[in-house]
Amino acid sequence: MPQPVATFLAHSLSLKTAMAECLANPTPKSVHWLRATIRRIEATLDLLIDTADLPTLPRQSKQFRRSLRRIRRAAGAVRDLDVHCELLATYKTISDATVLEKDLTVLRGRKQKKLQQHIQGDARDILAMLDKLEPILAPAAELDLSGGSLAHAARALLAPALRGLDPSDDEGLHSIRKACKSARYIAEIGCDVSKSAATLAKRLIDLQQTIGAWHDHLLLLNEAETALPTDSPLTEKLYVKTRILRRKAKSKAVRLLARKASTPSRRTSDVH
Repeated sequence: MPQPVATFLAHSLSLKTAMAECLANPTPKSVHWLRATIRRIEATLDLLIDTADLPTLPRQSKQFRRSLRRIRRAAGAVRDLDVHCELLATYKTISDATVLEKDLTVLRGRKQKKLQQHIQGDARDILAMLDKLEPILAPAAELDLSGGSLAHAARALLAPALRGLDPSDDEGLHSIRKACKSARYIAEIGCDVSKSAATLAKRLIDLQQTIGAWHDHLLLLNEAETALPTDSPLTEKLYVKTRILRRKAKSKAVRLLARKASTPSRRTSDVH
């Protein structure tokens, strides 16, 4: 059965490699890997805090999580620009797309430097904290969780995160996506041994990607509105596309919230 501590240690090794790669050459692939690895570590820590008898873990991991969060947010800023440049490729026949792409490339260079500065500033502390966390996690090294338990843990994490969120609101819809992402990473730990965990992960990925497509276009639209003339044909196309994607995202989010509302609790509009 899956062992959360082993999963955490495997992600820690990936984190070390991803930080080194981003320092040497922060390609879109390496930046995405770094950001996703940090989110997986954060989700695994949440799982261990909820399921393992490790009373000192929340306090001992607090500074570690703060350092990770700084790097994750810096990586997220670079990742957003990489995604936006990819999206612009579908609008390459519009002259304004080239203008905006040049602006985003310049901005990407600045965000890339900030990411590397954050890694340089925090990497040593992160590596030291990983060494300190290993003996704290050791008592739970043999903790085995069934796939069904992981699916339940993912749902238990998701339910309170979704409470009070309104998919009609931009921030609410984006928060639904983030909650689904964290729950998905926990469910994925059990995908190889559990159909229920794999099914849940697949459903969360679908919702996450649908909302993500809208949010990526929304951010790109905001950048176009700032950088381009008000009568830009690119801005108009992005506006229409973003409205369509938002309707799809809201529809799926509403269905998710309705499903959660009808499930007994257990332990364990416009563009904008």
